[in-house]
Amino acid sequence: MVKKLTLLLTISILFILSSCTVTQSLTLQNGRGSSTSDIKIEPFFIDVLEDFGEFMPEGDLGIMDSALLGFSEELSGSTTTDGVALIKKEENHYDLSFSYSDLSKLIKDFGADNQTLIRETANSFSFYVDINNFEELTAVVPFLKDPNFEVYGPLYNQGTSEEDYLDMIYYLLGEEGPDAIKNGEVTIKIITPRNITSTRGAVKSGAREATFKFPIIDFLLLNEPITFTVNWG
Repeated sequence: MVKKLTLLLTISILFILSSCTVTQSLTLQNGRGSSTSDIKIEPFFIDVLEDFGEFMPEGDLGIMDSALLGFSEELSGSTTTDGVALIKKEENHYDLSFSYSDLSKLIKDFGADNQTLIRETANSFSFYVDINNFEELTAVVPFLKDPNFEVYGPLYNQGTSEEDYLDMIYYLLGEEGPDAIKNGEVTIKIITPRNITSTRGAVKSGAREATFKFPIIDFLLLNEPITFTVNWG
């Protein structure tokens, strides 16, 4: 069974290898906050994952049902979380929400003690991942460093162009693979405790809301850092 699959804003990482559309909303309040995720997964990549028998869960649950249920149970086990709720809206489409009382402790609970991925201060929030700190994710998402899947990730494909990468996906996964990868997108919405004063990388979409989007393939290659910062007054 897949375990420890994701972490707060990087909840979408599990689905990098199964292609999806994720909308993540994070409400911030001085170290406390809440998270909601709308996750839609390409059926084609569910079939791909199920081809790896060692990742199939026991019982009647499908691989994504089992993975998300396992993660929600781990969230519920943290002393920093409350109100964890997982709803299956339809096949391969889920909502996951929870509140947290201490962001730093929540991150540590998932194995990233000295991480450089997420930074929050009294008036700012930043997210940053590149090829140099990508391995921090593998500490909390062991799925990413499994030999069966690392061939799809940025460490294995460092310096590969998008065109060459999609050619590889075509060869490995068939003609449906490249379009499924290209259709995957992550949207992160940050709701701040006070009015936003500036953003970098993200777009201000409301007085207290900023939006950051990136295609899944950008994460798979990490030819450029994926990063944004939001500041508020």
